[in-house]
Amino acid sequence: MKNNIKQISTNSPIQEFGHLIIADTNMKIVGISEYALNWATDSIDKVIGNTLDVYLPKIFKKKSISFLKIIRQVISQKTPRQIISKKVHKKRYYFKFTLRDNHLYIEWEEQLKKYIPTAQMNELSFLFESSYPHNWSFLCKAVNKLLHVDRVFILRIQESGYSKVLAEHAWKGIKKYHNKEFSEVFFPDNFSTIYPEEPYWYFPDLYKMNQKFYWSQEEIQPHYSKMFCLPKLHEDYLKKEDVRSVIFFPLMLNNDFWGLLVAQNDTPKRTDLQKRKLCSFVVQNAMNKYENKIKQGLLDFKEQILEFETTLKERLITAKTVNCAIALSMDELKEMTNADGFAIYNQGDVFLNGTCPTKKQFYELINYLQKITDKTIFKDSNFRLRHGANFSEKLPFAGLLSYAIGAEKDHYLLWFRKETVLKVTQVGIKKGANGDKEASSTENSIFHTWEKEVLDSAIPWDDQNINFIENLQRIINESIVSRNREREITTEKLLSLNNELEMFTFSLSHDLKNPLSILKMGLQFLDASCSKLPLEQRLRWYNNMMESTKNIEDIINNVIHLSQSRMTNITKTPIPMSYTIQRIANEATMLHNVPNCSFNFGNLLPIWGEKSALYQIFLNLIGNAVKYSSAEKTPKVTITSFSEKEAIRYVIKDNGIGIPKELLPNIFEMFSRASNANQFEGTGIGLSLVKRIMDRLGAEINISSQENKGTEINLYFPLVSDFPLSMLER
Repeated sequence: MKNNIKQISTNSPIQEFGHLIIADTNMKIVGISEYALNWATDSIDKVIGNTLDVYLPKIFKKKSISFLKIIRQVISQKTPRQIISKKVHKKRYYFKFTLRDNHLYIEWEEQLKKYIPTAQMNELSFLFESSYPHNWSFLCKAVNKLLHVDRVFILRIQESGYSKVLAEHAWKGIKKYHNKEFSEVFFPDNFSTIYPEEPYWYFPDLYKMNQKFYWSQEEIQPHYSKMFCLPKLHEDYLKKEDVRSVIFFPLMLNNDFWGLLVAQNDTPKRTDLQKRKLCSFVVQNAMNKYENKIKQGLLDFKEQILEFETTLKERLITAKTVNCAIALSMDELKEMTNADGFAIYNQGDVFLNGTCPTKKQFYELINYLQKITDKTIFKDSNFRLRHGANFSEKLPFAGLLSYAIGAEKDHYLLWFRKETVLKVTQVGIKKGANGDKEASSTENSIFHTWEKEVLDSAIPWDDQNINFIENLQRIINESIVSRNREREITTEKLLSLNNELEMFTFSLSHDLKNPLSILKMGLQFLDASCSKLPLEQRLRWYNNMMESTKNIEDIINNVIHLSQSRMTNITKTPIPMSYTIQRIANEATMLHNVPNCSFNFGNLLPIWGEKSALYQIFLNLIGNAVKYSSAEKTPKVTITSFSEKEAIRYVIKDNGIGIPKELLPNIFEMFSRASNANQFEGTGIGLSLVKRIMDRLGAEINISSQENKGTEINLYFPLVSDFPLSMLER
């Protein structure tokens, strides 16, 4: 067993104030801290790999029964975690049971106080009143009333990576941190994932020797325990500041890590678990209040936005161009974002207001933005710091916010902010005489802190600024769309007429082909064999050709009728469909030369519609079904109908080539043809014509299809009233 055990040295990530056991979900012990091991009579090689139901009775005697019951509940996830207070070896301890990543963490520490005095609770009650104003200084003071430490402060992690002390409560004579600002080195990205993992992190004595931790080969995470040690960088900084004890409470805003409430003491200080949990609750409540305050602030700001929207919309209506309306609103646009300058760039024209670059710099700036970003909204509070070297002269601004109107990158709105000189605390190893190089501290190095002026940066652009730009974007887009619509409306009727003419042209050229082909085939057949045919067959052929001639006449009349009554509804009558559909089916097999195509006709109900229009619909759809099934060994088409609540539903189903899934959304577009239909003759206008005629009838068409499996078309024709009984006889 010894060969399978690892030992962490005295700088292990386990603090000295508590005890820790880690087990897997089978209750096998995979890790144990030095102080927890001291409670056992067995050696480490007999503990690691043993099970909790064997080991716990050895150290907790009868109390292990209740512990094991809780452990089984936590492992089975009936409860996510449990905290209880038990008296063991004449002392009272807090025991915590937590399941994380399929490992059970059992932690215990001594209980310092039995309860929190009522007087202290009464002093805090004002914090929970909804009417009480939110204030960071009050929060720091309230937490310090509970903890009695040297200082409590709020550290805000800014978007730039810098962190700043917003508020503080410290006793007289204690060093103050208020308004102190730290560089991004002080709070690297990985710290932003560590601190939010728990409601608080507690370090009672940074100079106390840490305890060893033993674990088996299994992958476990000791840092899931609250006894996890402080990140080395922060530990070194606190020791440099002569801090001995610290508690961190993460501040979360909208589920994002916003900052820390930090409670420090210059001497070692143990704080009871109850007090730590109560402080955590107080901090969370304060953040909830702050979140509500932010939302209320956004509401107030939205009222200002609405007022400005009204003004801007009026200007957009009265001004000749969008750019003119924006130029009239330059002062308001600058003030709404707390900017020092505002500018417009529109196809080479420049309008400047307030602190802005020269025109030469401005053109350089536009060219630079066009190269470095495709974002509609771009922001950088450190623009001069990061990009200033790319310009021929020093820029008169430090922060930039830009909004590109349209995709052509020829119309921009830009906001500028002046430089704000910051004195930022740097941490790490100071190298060189000038002190401008830094690195993370190591065990054998001397840790340094120093102040450094940070230039070329501005006050960061916040969510409120971006919210305003997004609203502005919406208003401008709506105005552009509206103006485009006004331009289009003058030609819309002409386009509509052209579209109708196009439909009539395609309808004539497309739908006349079938009856003309049948007529042509009949004439050729009679010309070749008329003298040999019996009279009865000749009459049948003549009748077929007369039907084709009549169909041609009906289609032409229908097109003329539609062109004359574009703006009125088609007069609908009940049309029997059985004969028409079966005739179209026979003609389709002849036209596409698919004599082996079998038809399965169900109940073919009448339809409220217009005869010629219905003929065109079924002519196209049945023709397609036969044509695209012709490659099958046994082509099959099923046509049936159903009477539904408010419509007659026709279903046309084939076993043909089908339509690729990605092409279905565009199947009704003019000239749209599936990629797998290239071997079949066609123009891609049939379904488009069907859709237009269905729309004129107030009917609906739905197509479902699977490639190489076939297509199903559902047609829904509205019921005008009941059909005559004679039409419903089968």
